[in-house]
Amino acid sequence: MDSNMSLIQVVDLAKTYKIGTVDVPALKGVSFSIENGEFVAIMGPSGSGKSTLMNIIGCLDRPTSGKYILDGTDASKLSDSARAAVRNRKIGFVFQSFNLLPKMSALKNVLLPSMYAGEQKDKKAGLHALESVGLAKRVHHTPMQLSGGEQQRVAIARALINDPPVIFGDEPTGNLDTITGVEIMAIFQRLNTEGKTVVIVTHEPEIAQHCKRVLRFRDGLLESDEQVTEQLIAKPGG
Repeated sequence: MDSNMSLIQVVDLAKTYKIGTVDVPALKGVSFSIENGEFVAIMGPSGSGKSTLMNIIGCLDRPTSGKYILDGTDASKLSDSARAAVRNRKIGFVFQSFNLLPKMSALKNVLLPSMYAGEQKDKKAGLHALESVGLAKRVHHTPMQLSGGEQQRVAIARALINDPPVIFGDEPTGNLDTITGVEIMAIFQRLNTEGKTVVIVTHEPEIAQHCKRVLRFRDGLLESDEQVTEQLIAKPGG
């Protein structure tokens, strides 16, 4: 990546869905950049465009118009397969519903993205990722044998396995109780301190307060872009 280029550049990004014969704009031309090492929350009410934005910057969808550059690659017009390749190399995803395969152990779930990327990591790499999120003693457990918080830790370890420059979290604490949610934010804060860029979608102001910057969307537009003046520091124990 060019040292003068932002990790994420969004330029006049728009997305319009066609429902029957009606055009429904979800994003109406938004622009912002995120630098390497930032910790950003994306907020907004239902229908604000934040989920659409996450899908685009997560290389799960493409915009109707505008430009999206991720780590030097213009992902706006890539084919589905090319976008998938960029996604596997550049992005680690953490979802609200964990998205773990129920019959696979924690270790096998963690190793899956490396297989999809065509660079199967060895068992040692998976064990290290699980150890980094405090699950060294749960590596052979299946998701049904883990609590919600433990499942989300597995999901974070899985997001880290390909060592991507950015971690995206889509409501990563949405299915967790308050204490467990704060524990998950402690992991994200540690990863950010270690150099990872972290971008999360959340509707919870207290969760956003654990980040360093908040982008607020409304009606498909970027309403505000503010630094968090008093960041809440999460303790690993809750």
